[in-house]
Amino acid sequence: MTSGATKVRMLPSLAIMRVQQKSLARSFQVGDQVLVVRRPIIVSHKIGSKFTSQWDGPYVIKEVYTNGAYKIIDADGVHVGLINGKFLKRYYP
Repeated sequence: MTSGATKVRMLPSLAIMRVQQKSLARSFQVGDQVLVVRRPIIVSHKIGSKFTSQWDGPYVIKEVYTNGAYKIIDADGVHVGLINGKFLKRYYP
């Protein structure tokens, strides 16, 4: 049987584990399809309404760099640019 003090001590470690699971580095390979988060230049201003999508895409990974950056292109092969992996998520058609 656990006491209340033991439960309190266990909670921070569980919270840390959950944060670590969510913040695991995403890794993509060349040819993967991804979505890119829409980032307004001025963060305090919202783009559109609350029902507009927060993601653009799909894009295709063209090159993978060691520092977590990716070079992406759109479906027509037009070079979009470099972007950090934390702003990408996998696209499942």
